[in-house]
Amino acid sequence: MRGVSDRRKVMETLDPHGCSVLLVTDPATITWLADIEFPFAAHFPERPLCCMIFRDGAAVLAAPHEWIQGIADQGWDGELVPYSDGQADALALLARSAAEAFADKGAHKAGAGIEVQRLPAALAEMLEKELPWVRWTGLDAPLRSFRSRKTGGQLDRLKAAAEQLEFGIIAALQHLEGSLEDTGYTAAEFCERIRVHVYESGGTAGGMACAAAGDNARLWWGIPRGKFVPGELVRVEATSCYRGYWANASRMITMGEASLLQARAYRENLDLKQKVLELLRPGAPCGSIYERIVEIAQDEGVELRSEFGIGHGIGVSEREAPYLARDDDTPLEEDMCMVVSLYTAGPQKELICSKDTYRITAQGPVCISSFHDWQAPYSVTGFRSAH
Repeated sequence: MRGVSDRRKVMETLDPHGCSVLLVTDPATITWLADIEFPFAAHFPERPLCCMIFRDGAAVLAAPHEWIQGIADQGWDGELVPYSDGQADALALLARSAAEAFADKGAHKAGAGIEVQRLPAALAEMLEKELPWVRWTGLDAPLRSFRSRKTGGQLDRLKAAAEQLEFGIIAALQHLEGSLEDTGYTAAEFCERIRVHVYESGGTAGGMACAAAGDNARLWWGIPRGKFVPGELVRVEATSCYRGYWANASRMITMGEASLLQARAYRENLDLKQKVLELLRPGAPCGSIYERIVEIAQDEGVELRSEFGIGHGIGVSEREAPYLARDDDTPLEEDMCMVVSLYTAGPQKELICSKDTYRITAQGPVCISSFHDWQAPYSVTGFRSAH
């Protein structure tokens, strides 16, 4: 839990920007700042949040009344300003709450930092009217940078989340193995098993889950449909959360033993993934890594699907900066966490991906997400001894 001293340290880092107050509304950034989990707040835009951190470490958090107890239960030690669904304009209430908090702290003429890209335009206009003397400064870039470098506690949560998700996938595979003698599972039921086992292992929120097979396996993301068919190559993708920090995984399975073509295509993917890992070093620009891998794939004749990059950061959201993509030149730094997500084509143009999360260190990337040997696709044969 971030306390007053932790918040003071955050504000000290903002001194060069001339800001004595930080005002944020993005649920993920608030989770990072306040150490309060809001796993699905972004899905409720009609219930906005507003967190204000002052130079002395004092903090004010305005939130829906229904969420107040959950925030308090997580150890929030700042002021809480609740509002109800019955109030006509939640944004107007947030603006008034900000004005009152600024005045109370003598900051009504201070410099204040905001996330411009995350601040609702209507709220920005209201804040300018309520606080006409405040100097607003966009801090999107420095906040992204701060969030991308993980502390020891944050790394622990990311690893725990990854372990819980890995357990969820493997446990669902165990159930799938055991179901083959009967009628077998649908793809949707398999995904539900992942979610259930994530919670059983201590996860605090389940994210998205998909088991893509057949025509669906050629899509970036498809709705799980039908039952598993012998001989198919299946891509399992899922996300989950532990105390505000996320895991993002993709695993490949085959219904029955992998064919030579399936095994070869999977090996091509892993070999290219190894090339990425060799480049993940502090100081390496993300865009340069991306360009080099695209070049290697072309030289080796591997069909790389890189429309959405080949990796990204992870933390208080499933996908965040920096990005291993053409247009991101952010240099990697120690204690960043990167998800390597290489998609290559299988024998039937299926998208193959074995996704892992790595901590960046001076000695090279350290995997924090793999607790099973994924050097070959997991073969579902009906024997639980495969585990």
